[in-house]
Amino acid sequence: MTEHAVLFLDDEPNILKAIQRLLRNEPMRVLTATDPNEALDILRETPTQVVVTDQRMPSMSGVDFLSAVRDQHADMVRIMLTGYTEMNIAVEAINKGEIYRLITKPWNDDELRATLRQAFDHHDLKTEIKRLNTVAREQNFKLQDMNRNLEGKVRQRTKQLALKNQELSTAYIQTIRALAEAIDAKDHYTRGHSERVAVYASRMARRMNLRKELVERVYFSGLLHDVGKIGIPDAIITKPSRLSKEEYLEMQKHPEIGAKILEPVQFLKHIIPCVRHHHEWFDGSSSGYPMRLAGDQIPQPSRIIVVADTVEAMTSDRPYRKALPLEVVVRELHKYSGTQFDPTCVEAFLSLLEDEGDAFIARDQKFNIHDFLEG
Repeated sequence: MTEHAVLFLDDEPNILKAIQRLLRNEPMRVLTATDPNEALDILRETPTQVVVTDQRMPSMSGVDFLSAVRDQHADMVRIMLTGYTEMNIAVEAINKGEIYRLITKPWNDDELRATLRQAFDHHDLKTEIKRLNTVAREQNFKLQDMNRNLEGKVRQRTKQLALKNQELSTAYIQTIRALAEAIDAKDHYTRGHSERVAVYASRMARRMNLRKELVERVYFSGLLHDVGKIGIPDAIITKPSRLSKEEYLEMQKHPEIGAKILEPVQFLKHIIPCVRHHHEWFDGSSSGYPMRLAGDQIPQPSRIIVVADTVEAMTSDRPYRKALPLEVVVRELHKYSGTQFDPTCVEAFLSLLEDEGDAFIARDQKFNIHDFLEG
C-alpha cells in the first residue's frame, strides 16, 4: 500500500513547525510549504493524498490554491485550516475548491489528527470505488457469456459499491453539519439549535410519510435555515432582551440573506426556497415574511421547519426567559394551527410527542444518517 502523505501550506513557518511536531508520531509523511507555487511543485513531484491550506496568503488565497489543486489533482482530498470563518469564505471554499473539511484556528490537536485519518480513509475509499467501478465495467462485458450462477456475485459487487457510496454521502452530510455549527456559534444560547431543528423536522417528515428525497431536503433545510443570521449584526443576535421594532425588522432579513448565501452552491439549489420561506405564515397574513405566501405556495419543508423551529425555540433557554414547559408548547401549537402553522405539520409533531413524550425533544438528539441513507 502507498505511504500516506499530507502537504500543509501556510505562510507562517512557526505554524508549520507546530504541525510537524504534532504529527511526528503519526503514520504519515508530512510535507510543508510556505508558498502556493512551491506547494504545487511538490504535489506534481510527490505522491500526496491530502492537502491542507491556510486561506490568507500574500501570493494566492487558499480558495484559489485549492481550486488549482482540484484542477490538477482531482482525487486529492482538500482541507482548509484557517482563522477566518466568514460564511462567504466557507461557501467559496466548498464551491470552488470542493473541500472535504473546514477547520478553524486554533485547532484542537485530537480533532486535527482524527480529521487527517478520516481524510486518508476518504481518499482510499474513493480510490477503492474507482477500482471497483473499473472491475464492474470489465465484468459487464463478460456477463453475456456467464450463467445464472454468476449473477449472485454481481449483486454482491453492486452491494459493495452501494455501501461505499453511503460512506461518501455520510461525509457530505457531516460537511453540511459543520456549516450549521458555524452559524449557531454566533450565540452560545443557540448552540446546537440548527441540528435540533433539523432532527425534529426530519422526524416529522417521516411521520408524514414523505419520500426519502423530501426527508433529505427537510433535514438539510433545517440545518441551514438560519444561515442568513451570518449577515445580521451580532448586537442583535446576542441581545439579552427582546428586540425593538427596528431590530426585529433587521432580523426579518435573514431568510433572504440566507437564500443569497446559498445561491452559488449548486448542490444546495433545492434547499434555497425552503430557507427563504421558513418564516411564512400558513394563512398568508402580514406576520409572515418575506413574501407573505400562503398554504401550498409555501414549500412543504418550510411548513415543517417553522413548527420544528418554534418548538426548539420555546423549549430552550433564552437570555430573556427560561425554557417553556411542554404543555405550554402544545397549547401554542393548537392555538396557531391553521394560522401560523400548517395543521398537518402540527398533527405530525403532536403524534410524535404522544408516542415519545419528553424524549422527542431531548437536547442530545442526532440525525440517524445510516437509517436515512437506507431509506
